[in-house]
Amino acid sequence: MANFDAVSKITSKNQTTIPASVRKVLGLGEGDRIRFQVLEDGRVELSKDAAVASDDRAVAAYLQFLEQDMVERPAKLAPLERDAESQKLFSDVDLSGWLDEDQLR
Repeated sequence: MANFDAVSKITSKNQTTIPASVRKVLGLGEGDRIRFQVLEDGRVELSKDAAVASDDRAVAAYLQFLEQDMVERPAKLAPLERDAESQKLFSDVDLSGWLDEDQLR
């Protein structure tokens, strides 16, 4: 992603327009939600909110929590290691197209 600056003015109603170049980079469109994350050094990160749509509020809240945790603590992520017993369960299942080659082993 290219680095560039974009400037926007705040109106008397404390509203602003996100510049077209930023909307394009973030893939923002009408109705999309925007996430503002204020960092410790005072900078603000702007990103497209990838909120989970679900009819079940508890499931949506849990999935949103998991997403936020993965974004904030990527060091906690680890590849799934299948033990021999689990591998037996998958032995007759065709996982090609679902997993990368190294994950199929």
